Amino acid sequence: MGEAKRRNEQKAAWPRSESYRGMIDLHVLPPVASIDGEYIRRLTGNNDLPTAPEVILRAFRAEVGGRVFQVGFCLGDGHAFSPVGIAVIERLAIEKPGCSLHVVPIVDEDIAWDIVLRHLRTFTGEALLFAYPNSDVYDAGTAEISYSADVRQFDYDGRPLRRLSAADRQKNRERKAEILGRPTPPRFLAAPGHAPEDAPWIFRIGTPAGKVIRTAVWNGRRSYAHEMPEGIERWVGGDRIAIVQVHSPVGVDRRSSLDLTHHLAKDFDGVIHWARDTETFQSILRSFIRLDLESVSPPELPQGWEPDITILAANEGRSGEPVDEAAQ
Repeated sequence: MGEAKRRNEQKAAWPRSESYRGMIDLHVLPPVASIDGEYIRRLTGNNDLPTAPEVILRAFRAEVGGRVFQVGFCLGDGHAFSPVGIAVIERLAIEKPGCSLHVVPIVDEDIAWDIVLRHLRTFTGEALLFAYPNSDVYDAGTAEISYSADVRQFDYDGRPLRRLSAADRQKNRERKAEILGRPTPPRFLAAPGHAPEDAPWIFRIGTPAGKVIRTAVWNGRRSYAHEMPEGIERWVGGDRIAIVQVHSPVGVDRRSSLDLTHHLAKDFDGVIHWARDTETFQSILRSFIRLDLESVSPPELPQGWEPDITILAANEGRSGEPVDEAAQ
């Protein structure tokens, strides 16, 4: 069977409810009196800022494939945020008090919009926040909202906003190129009263043997010291799940996370890549995204589901296969 035909058959066999390719509607959240210019002045400590009665934030109600959730965009590293970012978080919390805030840090300018689009199409929670380390990555991950044919924007009265044209984009790029100086990087602050959670990264992978599984990527941050989220195994589902501790970025010693997933799929129904640190985490993400692997939501699981979970280390053994360090 040809490779193209095999891939088409795999896509046809996969439940279409697991992914979404239709229109994304973003409705601007209206300003609220409690988040005004004075609020931003207090956060920044900058009394020179105007005390406007209304502050327009990049915060929306998203309607995607029958799902409705809140989504925001701001500068931050995923744990601390710019003062405007704190305001975005507060605005989302007003819509959904007490709900979990899932945060997606985006550091790679080249794939920033791809990351945003994938999460918008697969997110199943209530509140989602995209955090960018600087204005360049922020622009790369937000500008497409106004240009993409996949997105419709509406103001807070429900009126559709005009999609910008290619000519508009060129003018904006020329205007940005004319700016010689750079603003001072914003200082990032912890969001009081909020415990951000990482939004899951889940991909669909078809193996050369014809098996189709989910694989997820998790950021260990500090040599696996960061505690994994409760229920992380539910991201991938299946009767047998492998959680693989990945020690180095993709490409080191010719290591490939895709090849590793193909190997483990022989014995497991789902694979979770537990990256040792953020560099390794971002490296795995970039490789999967550049391979154009499809992003999907977590599966629906039966009541009482209890999988077998095996924890592995992605060190090479004598056979070049993963070494089983521990099992549950």
